[in-house]
Amino acid sequence: MIFTGPDESPIAVDRYPDWRSRFGERADRLELEIGCGHGGFALAHARRWPDRALVGIEQRRAFAVDLAARAEARGLGNLLVLQGDARRLAPRLFPAGALAAIHVHFPDPWWKRRHLPRRLVDGGMATLLAGLLRPGGLLDLRTDVERYAVDAAARLEAAGLRNEAGPGGFAPAAPDELPSTRERRYLETGQPVWRLRLRRP
Repeated sequence: MIFTGPDESPIAVDRYPDWRSRFGERADRLELEIGCGHGGFALAHARRWPDRALVGIEQRRAFAVDLAARAEARGLGNLLVLQGDARRLAPRLFPAGALAAIHVHFPDPWWKRRHLPRRLVDGGMATLLAGLLRPGGLLDLRTDVERYAVDAAARLEAAGLRNEAGPGGFAPAAPDELPSTRERRYLETGQPVWRLRLRRP
């Protein structure tokens, strides 16, 4: 099976990609961002951490194409942007225990009851994310919806991740934290952001 990225380059997903061939030694510090949006976090992360590799999965094609073009224009060879559904792509792209970190920033809360199955952090996805992390790997989740954060914390802890702030707790902003495009707006207006930092034991 072949998956094409925003630049139409083929990526084989009938087997796991050879990330070392793509990223070199940076593949030893492989991270994933689910839902890159306008790309503020992905671009800043790749620039700050040139010794790490970041794969971004964005469902909206226009956003993915734009972000991939900006990453290329800035010479960020440690950032790869793919367009698609992370629920389907992530388990095809990464074997268990492959990721040093997963970043999920402001996922859609899907308010209506009939839409709840479309929430990103449901029971099945929580188990998948926990399994993709290496021991000690970090799950960095941020949202502006407290109810979503509470529910996500419970599901991720039930999947076996250890909450750095204690069961059900929220983390403070880290001094070196990189905000996403959306989060920068919230920081300017003072709107609260709930942060979860969980690790695989």
